[in-house]
Amino acid sequence: MTFSSLKGPAIVLTMLFSLTVHADAQQKSGDFQTICTDAWMKNADKAKDKVDYKNFGEKYCSCAAKQPLDNETAVKKAIQLCMSRTLLHDAMDSLEDEITLSKAKESDINDYCLDRWSVVLPEQTDDDKKLINAYCQCAQPKLMDLIKQSDNMTDKEYEAGIDKVADNCTENSLATTPTPSQ
Repeated sequence: MTFSSLKGPAIVLTMLFSLTVHADAQQKSGDFQTICTDAWMKNADKAKDKVDYKNFGEKYCSCAAKQPLDNETAVKKAIQLCMSRTLLHDAMDSLEDEITLSKAKESDINDYCLDRWSVVLPEQTDDDKKLINAYCQCAQPKLMDLIKQSDNMTDKEYEAGIDKVADNCTENSLATTPTPSQ
């Protein structure tokens, strides 16, 4: 499988991060969080819900700002890591707010995962949908297990558990580098 399901946002963000990796560029243009969010919002016209899209972008950029971005490999890793983690955290937060974790079913987890992907990538090709489904199906049972254990976890442990699922499903469902075509 390829990383094509994220090619649009990944290409834009790769270009953005490549330009903002160096401290000089960051100091001249503003802080990384602002630069990243502004670049993220350049694609907001395609989003069905611009508020959700912006909120997701802000969370994503906050994650990216905490990652090492000193070379192209690190930038690509940050894109993958933060996209996956932000997506699952956002899905689980929405699930908790709207259904509550104690009432959540595996199908709910999958639905919320797919919903978050539609916020990030509103115009999905058939290949995108296959990769997104593989990612969400990977996360679904792992997140359900995490929910079952969540009463015996601290918030920090629960958040780390979501990160671990995100990292695992990124490795297992998506390739490690974006396809720079299109």
